[in-house]
Amino acid sequence: MAEVMVPSASTRRQLVERGLDPSKAKPLPRWVDTTVFSPAKKRHDIWETYGLDGALKFLYVGRVSKEKNLDLLARTFISLAEEGGSADLVVVGDGPFRDEMERMLKGYPAFFTGFKTGEELCALYSSADVFVFPSTTDTFGNVVLEAQASGLPAIVSDSGGPKELIMHGTTGFAVKSNDAGSLLQAMRRFIENPSLRAEMGSNARRFIESKDLNPADYCCTILEGPTAAA
Repeated sequence: MAEVMVPSASTRRQLVERGLDPSKAKPLPRWVDTTVFSPAKKRHDIWETYGLDGALKFLYVGRVSKEKNLDLLARTFISLAEEGGSADLVVVGDGPFRDEMERMLKGYPAFFTGFKTGEELCALYSSADVFVFPSTTDTFGNVVLEAQASGLPAIVSDSGGPKELIMHGTTGFAVKSNDAGSLLQAMRRFIENPSLRAEMGSNARRFIESKDLNPADYCCTILEGPTAAA
């Protein structure tokens, strides 16, 4: 192949380590629509419609499966709740780990919405407080961009592609992968410091806006290939 499209520097590094000629690895231009995902989509009544109160909302969006490291998230949230942290965990999505995760979190302030799309998904993003995405296997992480575009600070793992999509210490935290203590510390900081949440959330939105691509550049290397006119 003349070119191999890679979604992140992490993926590029893995492929080069396995023998790919570095000159063939080309980045795939991707970002997020900042008009679709926006703080303006916030709904002040949305948690009441789900039967939830006004506690801080940690949000996860994505496939509910073990490879997303959701067992770590569940265990960490249990620790947070047991030490008195005033927060809810909202899980948006579905998948093979959902039943087990719900059993793990039974009796704790965790809520599962199931699969959501469109305006309701946008409202869930912008109405939450902090996005948590502990996966170590994702090569990119669209949901991390969507959350930041919605004005949320993000907590991600320092392994894989998502860490390349935040500014550590400015728009969120990249915590040590598979480390419940590091994840707990980051979540605790956001509970204890509302001004940090607000500052990083605003930074996240500005960061996403500043890096936005021209729509004409999306996937340009694919669309302009030699077979595009065929």
